[in-house]
Amino acid sequence: MDAPRAVILDLDDTLFDDTACTRAGLLALTQRYGLSCDADDLFRRHAAHIHAIDPLLFRGDLDAHGARTLRFTRLLTDLGVFTPDGTAATGIYREAYRAAWALLDGATDVLHTLRRAGVVTAVLTNYVREVQLDKLAHFGLQTLLDAVLCVDDIGCAKPDARAYHAACAALAVAPGQAVMVGDSWEKDVQGARNAGLGAVWVNRGGIPAPDPAVPKVARLADLPAALGLVPA
Repeated sequence: MDAPRAVILDLDDTLFDDTACTRAGLLALTQRYGLSCDADDLFRRHAAHIHAIDPLLFRGDLDAHGARTLRFTRLLTDLGVFTPDGTAATGIYREAYRAAWALLDGATDVLHTLRRAGVVTAVLTNYVREVQLDKLAHFGLQTLLDAVLCVDDIGCAKPDARAYHAACAALAVAPGQAVMVGDSWEKDVQGARNAGLGAVWVNRGGIPAPDPAVPKVARLADLPAALGLVPA
């Protein structure tokens, strides 16, 4: 891969360990409500409720707190809790979720490396600014980024081509000069390539790639080499 002028990164499960934090929050809920749940099944159910409620959040029908309250009311009802208090459940989840906040290994180092190489960088995320800026500020990552674009900033979400093009415009580069980096094949690789960008897949689980020609990394430390910025 020829070295890009710009690198656009996903946030959750690319730089920030959202999966581990989510599992910590869900575990706290099961303990509080005395539920016996398979952790993986609970994670999938929770993700399904997020998927169903996110359109209301993105349209502005709910704020982030309202979306969480509805999510946990529905999730606990689904798990057999009678008339759950969604606000209380949100508090339990959020306390454990925030206590588990962590960056994925190499996140800060790779942003420093990209900056030293003269590459402009952005985060492009399919979640709302209120939440995502809080994460970035907590770890001081904003100072290492040239732009942050959230779903409520641009009015569309990956894999809509307009999302990637908005990030390119914010960095003053053409799509062909930028590479999207992220853990979702659909949203961070396929969508970006369809929009004219390059892509690198962050594939920590060793999942077979739908297209073996796409560069992939198992850890962020390997990203600069995959981008052609340092010798492999």
